[in-house]
Amino acid sequence: MTNGQGTDPRLRRRLLLTTLLPLLTALLVGWLLGDRLIAARIAGQAQEEARNDLGTAAELLQGELNRLAEGVQLIGRSPGLARSLADGRTPELARLLDLLSGSRGYSFLSVVDRYGQVRYRSAHPERAGDTLRHLKPVADALAGRPGQGLVLLSPLQAGQENPDLPRQMLVTLQPSPHAPSTTRTAEQRGLFLTAAAPVLGEDGAVSGALFAGLLLNNNERLADRITRLIAPQQREEGLRQSATIFLDDVRIATTVEDEQGRRATGTRLSAEVAATVLQRGERWIAPAYVLKERTFAAYEPLRDPQGNVVGALYVGVPERPYVQLRWTLNLTFAALLLGLTLLAVWLTTGLGRQLAERQREIGALNRTLEEKVRQRTRELEEKNRRLRETEKELARSERLAELGMLSAGVAHEINNPLAIIRGNAELLQMSLPEGSDLQEEVTEILDQSGRINRIVGGLLTLARQDRRQVSRFEAAPLLDEILDRIGHQLPLAGVDVERDYRRTPCLLEGDREQLRQVFTNLILNALEAMEGEGTLSVGADVDPGSTSSITVADSGPGIAPEQRERLFTPFFTTKQNGTGLGLAVSWAIVRNHGGTIDVQSVPGAGARFAVILPSPSS
Repeated sequence: MTNGQGTDPRLRRRLLLTTLLPLLTALLVGWLLGDRLIAARIAGQAQEEARNDLGTAAELLQGELNRLAEGVQLIGRSPGLARSLADGRTPELARLLDLLSGSRGYSFLSVVDRYGQVRYRSAHPERAGDTLRHLKPVADALAGRPGQGLVLLSPLQAGQENPDLPRQMLVTLQPSPHAPSTTRTAEQRGLFLTAAAPVLGEDGAVSGALFAGLLLNNNERLADRITRLIAPQQREEGLRQSATIFLDDVRIATTVEDEQGRRATGTRLSAEVAATVLQRGERWIAPAYVLKERTFAAYEPLRDPQGNVVGALYVGVPERPYVQLRWTLNLTFAALLLGLTLLAVWLTTGLGRQLAERQREIGALNRTLEEKVRQRTRELEEKNRRLRETEKELARSERLAELGMLSAGVAHEINNPLAIIRGNAELLQMSLPEGSDLQEEVTEILDQSGRINRIVGGLLTLARQDRRQVSRFEAAPLLDEILDRIGHQLPLAGVDVERDYRRTPCLLEGDREQLRQVFTNLILNALEAMEGEGTLSVGADVDPGSTSSITVADSGPGIAPEQRERLFTPFFTTKQNGTGLGLAVSWAIVRNHGGTIDVQSVPGAGARFAVILPSPSS
């Protein structure tokens, strides 16, 4: 400052230079970036317009196809047509077709019998007896459902339907910049919108089909309709929007004009677009050359009913008006930047007077901000500490809940072997005299007592997350043992037991006694669900190198969907005297073995449980 009144002139000059030079650089860079953004924006809008126009054109083409199909279906519903076809009355058939088709303007209209053989052609009455069953729309109609789609016909095929069609289909090829070279001079094939409808007899059976087609080659009316729909108000002459229907890479119906202002029918698609649309079957929505004119183009492949690409649909927006708009915007932007530069020079002269004050204010704000950042950091650290403590507490709660569930499961699983022990003990008490040498039941009691000890020890080991007693064993002997002894707990007189696991050798790796608990639980549940009558199927399946599965299926009442989601929830049961722990403990054991239990059930048609375990490692 000078005398507290104004700024130092040298400071003002330095401020002007140091401000103006970066400003001019920034303005120049901004101009260049702005030009690119404007170009991208214009191109994006044009491409979006082309994309929307392509959708509209595709809908119109589909609408034409639907109208063709509706007309054919309407004619095919005539009772007289079905009777004439069934009776073989060709004159009556011809009269009805002429009467019903009226002035619909079909390129051809033919009737085939239920074997696909042509009975009558409206446009070629002398030609009959050949088959059209190889055409998918006709095959669909003979199967009882309407068929429609784009169909490509050779001159011979089209001539059979209508002798005038080969001449109407012919498109002479014209020179086409950017198109691949070719030795062809004309496109003789025809692209048709086709539809077929079944002709039903009085008994509802298919007695034949009606097949009609509309030629797209040289169909200027359809191309004009598409163009009028996408561009109701055309731009200036020579820059208007256009539409084209391609057969392969040849324009067969178009509103694109050549340099003489004539329709460019017979010109061809550029090589770049043909590779994407015709060969790869993908959409093209990007700038492309249409003859010699750059255009924001949108192409979509046209497919026949078998999914083969037979042509393309095109709409385009000329690029030239957008280029002119870009230059206009650039000039406006340049004038704006110049004005902003002059304004910046004027404003810079006043910045010196406020610079010192602003620096003091910024320093104070920085100090305040730093203090707020430190305070906020302390608050976040405190919240993070509390969050970690909460996570630890939650983990402890989950472990306690799991231990409680497993401990309750121990008491539940003791009931099954304990019932066997009690039954055999009672038999011994009532039937064995003192000193008897019948030791089989005593051996059974000892085996089941040992099993009880192993079950309790195994579950408590799971609760403590100790190591399991892992071994490898065949599934079949274990399942045989379970099924042989299960009759001590539930009667099997009315149950047909299918042991399907013997056909597939299945090697398991895990704690044998824990898996015994799982399989016993599932088999007992299946028997209880069938209430003494039905079929119990126990099977095994092996996916080499991946998984092994043991399946238990029953023919009981099945499981309701709302119950299936809660099957493995502790204490959930549908049994009157159940505890709801059997499936929960089984799920915990299988999960501890790295596996899962899959449940499939249809109410009223039984249930199927599959224990899926990892295959033993080599």
